[in-house]
Amino acid sequence: MIIESIPTAYPAGNCWLCYDEASRYAVLVDPPRQADDVDAVLKAQDLRLQLILLTHGHFDHIFGVDALRDRYGVPAAIHEADADMLGDPIKNASMLFFGERHIYRPADRLLRDGDEIAVGASTIRVMHTPGHSPGSVCYCMGRDYITGDTLFRESIGRTDLPGGDWETMRHTLDRFGDWSDRIRIYPGHGESSGMAHEKKYNPYLQRRI
Repeated sequence: MIIESIPTAYPAGNCWLCYDEASRYAVLVDPPRQADDVDAVLKAQDLRLQLILLTHGHFDHIFGVDALRDRYGVPAAIHEADADMLGDPIKNASMLFFGERHIYRPADRLLRDGDEIAVGASTIRVMHTPGHSPGSVCYCMGRDYITGDTLFRESIGRTDLPGGDWETMRHTLDRFGDWSDRIRIYPGHGESSGMAHEKKYNPYLQRRI
């Protein structure tokens, strides 16, 4: 699959557009507030959006979910363990950061570890990676992994927000040490990276910590 970044204004985060080159079917991961930015890329690439995927339920990754699924008439999916965050401004942290009640409609599809999502001739595999939130996931496409707020370039997502748990995150990170060095990661914030780099420079992937 082809993965493109769609720049986002505040709240700053990475929105990823993933599409099957042959069929031109696409999924949008962690939709931004700016629907026009998404529309411009879809039109420029002649893509047909079929699904919105959420890496987890914190406000900066779900801001545009209702507006964009209404605009394109597509469903939205989130891991079942984060499903209640969409409708709870305490759990999605919008009250914490804005003092505002940001509430979204329930997801159209609930995901579990190992689920596979067909996008044209391509497949996206769901990997449950809790710690930053109970239902944080990575979306895996061959050697390309969208890691949300679980794994960043030389860092990880914080565990002091609603739903975060350090011990759970440690168990998740222990699994990453077995990932192939050839894997490319596309995080929820910051620059993309690769597992060879992360194993060498990310202190949270050093098993002694």
